Amino acid sequence: MRGRENRRSRLFAVSILLCAVVSALVAADQLTNAGEIRGGVSVGEVHLGGKTPEEARGILTRNGPETLEEIRLSGPSRDFTFSAGDLGARLDVRSTVEEAYALGRRGGFAERLGKRVRALFGVDVPAEVRYRSEAARAKVEGLAARVNREPRDASVEVLGTEVRVAGSDEGYRLDGAATAANLGRALESLSGEAEISGEVLEPEVTTDEAEAAAQDARKAAAGPLVLEAEGKRWTLSPADVGPALAVHREDGKLRIGLDRDRLREEMAPLYADLNVEPVEASYDVAGGATPKISVTPGGEGRRIEDEKLLDAVEAGLFEGRREYEVPVAVARPELTTAEAERLKPTEMLGSYRTDYSVVPDDGTRVENLGLSSGAVNGTLLAPGETFSMLDHVQGLDYNDSKVIVDGEETTADGGGLCQVTSTLYNAANFAGLDVIERTPHSAQLPYIRPGMDATVWWGGPGASDDLDMKFRNTTAGYLLLREYVAGDGHVYAGIWGRPDGTEVTMRSEPTYMGGDGSEWVTYQTVERNGEVVFDGELHRDAYEPLVDGHGEPIPPPDVPVAPATL
Repeated sequence: MRGRENRRSRLFAVSILLCAVVSALVAADQLTNAGEIRGGVSVGEVHLGGKTPEEARGILTRNGPETLEEIRLSGPSRDFTFSAGDLGARLDVRSTVEEAYALGRRGGFAERLGKRVRALFGVDVPAEVRYRSEAARAKVEGLAARVNREPRDASVEVLGTEVRVAGSDEGYRLDGAATAANLGRALESLSGEAEISGEVLEPEVTTDEAEAAAQDARKAAAGPLVLEAEGKRWTLSPADVGPALAVHREDGKLRIGLDRDRLREEMAPLYADLNVEPVEASYDVAGGATPKISVTPGGEGRRIEDEKLLDAVEAGLFEGRREYEVPVAVARPELTTAEAERLKPTEMLGSYRTDYSVVPDDGTRVENLGLSSGAVNGTLLAPGETFSMLDHVQGLDYNDSKVIVDGEETTADGGGLCQVTSTLYNAANFAGLDVIERTPHSAQLPYIRPGMDATVWWGGPGASDDLDMKFRNTTAGYLLLREYVAGDGHVYAGIWGRPDGTEVTMRSEPTYMGGDGSEWVTYQTVERNGEVVFDGELHRDAYEPLVDGHGEPIPPPDVPVAPATL
């Protein structure tokens, strides 16, 4: 119990002693610094402790301007110096001295006491420096333009068998706000020394990474590349391999790979020796109305398995592997001999004929009929393929002859094309094919029954008002189109193919017939293997009066109506 009281007594005595020491120091400071700046107070590197405010103002007036004469900013690669006068920098001597003198004289007792004690050990009071902030910002922005730079990635270049590396370099981006703050502190401390703050920018690809990639390239081009197949050898020299090396970025790193197109060029002799194109089977058509169709045999070829070869080369070349077996596969024709036999047209699926003698002609129209039907005759259509009339008959060297344009008789290139088109259109319908585009005439015509006609028309290049007749081969075999002009006054069209049990009947009937026009409805019945799959209206067409070459209208009742079938 007595020991605890002794300890308390000692602590109390120490506290009393410390308070006495501090009080003595403060009292001594108070006595020695009455009317003077506290001892130990400096402004920048100028010591003002123990000086009266008047003496301090004199010292700062003499020393301040020299200290502020020049500002030096230390940069990442060089230093930059400029005049403090460029910033309009001016030391406010009076305000600075007032702040220095006020140290330990403002605030509560504890605050004043603390500052007086610290002053005994040295205190730096910031100088009151006035400067133009906009001028400081302009200086910092000017520095940014001089010190900022983008990092430079290392690169690799392959020139023949030579591999070159261009090294990387760091970049830099100045921090304007931090640098401006450093500049302000340099002015306040009267040191004239500040640091440029910023960030070092690292390149994405370093010199070491580029050197590693270059080593791969040098290894790949270190020797010849030997390719073997069927007992033969082809050799690519290092000078051939080098240009086929490609430098690329992958996951931010440089990689060396193959420029496959360039390597194919270098391997052109290999491809020429080994690749053999397959021969497509085809059809030879002879005879007239009843064609004789025979199959011209096809044949297999061979081809280099290109991607497999290049994959192997790219995987092994950078590991030092120099020899490769060339993979070769059989190249089969799209239409083999057996397939051509299976798909060969054997029977007439649908036919039609129209009478061209009902249209007065000096011989030019019949010649046009022969040109256009000859362009169609012999056409083979693969399963699923679409036939376009315009693709076959457009742009031939036709005669000027009688045509119908917007229901009016006139003369123009290609008179007779629509009769050839209408004849083939009906043959396609009777064959049970899918007609996907058809446009009727604007007026009734004597050579084709209304509702069963089709027209074609083409304008100039890029014209958007072309009219076409198209149908698709919906059968399981090839189709052969036959069309010709006979000396008996008729145009004949026939479509040959593989029989599938399809039977088609068609008819068209008028629903209105008058002097101002007519309307016709076309009906179609389609049976497959005895089962009716369609029976109804195919389309409905309206016709205007036909206008003859003298501009006189010919009412529809006065235009001869051709039969549905002949």
